[in-house]
Amino acid sequence: MRTYHPGSTRSRFVLAAVIGASALGAGACARPAAVGAVEGLPPAVTSDAAGSSASVVAHSPPASGSSLPPGWRRCVNPVENYSIGYPRNWYTTQIRPEEVCAQFHPSRFTIPLESEYPLTALNAKRVPALPSRTDTEFERTLRWEKTTVAGRQAVRFETASTGAGLYLAGTRQYGYVIRLGDGLISIHTTAEPGETRYAAWKTVVNRAARTLAPAHRGCVPIRPGTGFYEAGRVATKELRTPTSRCTTISVSDIVDPANPTDRCQTFRVGLWPLVDGSLTYTEPVTACGSHRTVLARNVPDNTEFLVLYDVDYIDPDIQTVRFKVWR
Repeated sequence: MRTYHPGSTRSRFVLAAVIGASALGAGACARPAAVGAVEGLPPAVTSDAAGSSASVVAHSPPASGSSLPPGWRRCVNPVENYSIGYPRNWYTTQIRPEEVCAQFHPSRFTIPLESEYPLTALNAKRVPALPSRTDTEFERTLRWEKTTVAGRQAVRFETASTGAGLYLAGTRQYGYVIRLGDGLISIHTTAEPGETRYAAWKTVVNRAARTLAPAHRGCVPIRPGTGFYEAGRVATKELRTPTSRCTTISVSDIVDPANPTDRCQTFRVGLWPLVDGSLTYTEPVTACGSHRTVLARNVPDNTEFLVLYDVDYIDPDIQTVRFKVWR
């Protein structure tokens, strides 16, 4: 790779003299290397239906070590990077893409716009911290214990609402907060007083918690936004590698919309952290068409980077190339 000195490290770069191959720095696990290999594409994630009042489920093969109970299916949230199993005859829906696979219930339900979310039998969401061990104004802690779920660190909890918050007094919540990668996910059920299915829902939560897994078995694609143009190259906006098993940065589905027969372009990757005040750039690689072409390997999770491509023309307008970035 080559290291270049950007004029502004977050938004612009200037082509400078090559100062030799360099590593990512002390924070990197391994040095990403530019290559030109073409990889096969993984199976696409699909949805059964769309809309906030219908069952919307993204499906994926179970991750290794997280098999499903008989009669269950897996729901995948690629935005929040988790997947979870749930009973096949249950329903799930959401309003926003990042909320897919967050709520499940044995009967159909809707999420009203501009209102409170309904209470459902099975819930999954990312949380910033572990549940409280002590009573609060809003709830009493009935259970709090450290445990492991499918080999992952977790806390099992159960609370009862005091009635001072959104929930009726006596509303129960039971579940787990589980560490997944660098974050925490809560898998829980919530039931109002008198709900006769609460014990059964707790059993579902116990089973669902053991199915939790990362969404990404491999690399997943995005269509990046355009960041800037300078010195014959266009750069994407800043991107970040997710926490996943993917260790490469690749491009595919390359086309110049102004000239659809032009399916090839020269790419490189600019990576943080800075080395001597500079981004580290991979060697240029020519990529074509729908095939996935690797630009960098051995890229750690949560690495910040840009993808840049050389332009073929700037008149009458700067060339704009559409492509996917796999990371």
